[in-house]
Amino acid sequence: MEIKKGGDIGQKKQKIENRVRLFRKLRGMTQQDLASRLGVSRQTVNAIENGRYEASLPLAFDIAHVFASRIEDIFRPVCRGVDVMEWTSIVIKIPDALDADPVVLRPHKASDLQALERFITDADSTRYMAFTDAQKTPEGAATMMDAVMASYATDTPILSLTVADRETDLYLGALGGADAGSGAMEVFITLMPEARGRGIATAAMGTLCRFLFESCGAKELRADTVEENTRSISLFQRLGFQRVGAVERAAEGGVFANRGMQGVRFLLTASRFKQMKS
Repeated sequence: MEIKKGGDIGQKKQKIENRVRLFRKLRGMTQQDLASRLGVSRQTVNAIENGRYEASLPLAFDIAHVFASRIEDIFRPVCRGVDVMEWTSIVIKIPDALDADPVVLRPHKASDLQALERFITDADSTRYMAFTDAQKTPEGAATMMDAVMASYATDTPILSLTVADRETDLYLGALGGADAGSGAMEVFITLMPEARGRGIATAAMGTLCRFLFESCGAKELRADTVEENTRSISLFQRLGFQRVGAVERAAEGGVFANRGMQGVRFLLTASRFKQMKS
């Protein structure tokens, strides 16, 4: 449905686009599931998703509430003749917890900092990681963790999670993913020395991959590493990632500034992941 832009002498018309279908599918809901939550008919949901019906403002707010998202992430006005940036298919969200037996993936806590400091100051643990010298300090670890934890409650959360022991909840490492554009996400995982060689990396990263494909809308996952990091290469190969070639990373600014690196890239597509799990 198109509506006239109120107060515009030129009578420019405006159309409302939406991503209701994407958000519904990411949350594993049918059209009837969503309709029941909203108190409307399935036909109404279908019409909204296909652009045949424009949701009223109260209904749009209800839809955003059901999806626990901002209304502007689901609906946006588009003027004819005005170029609009393509919506990304990635929806970053922070889970309360993901079961990855024998561990749990959960948001970082302040109590994780001591273990992270031990990891980040261990030269052997970080020898393949592009951290700056300033980051490889207790102060650097605290800065990074503060930035991630503060982001959880914002509109642009950083998807970095703790790999925690199921019984003690102790920090065993971290993993996460970042929007790399065009429906791709870049993933990472780090483990404390005592957590290596126990199958934790495979279970944790496998669970994260499923979450990124099924709940965040990723079309493909990328993992960049260096040739010498044989442990990481073996991990991604076990999980079905395919080597796609060399990669060179330029240094970045900001709190996660890092030096450039040269290495190899591994790729896992949503379709390949689905085939492996079927």
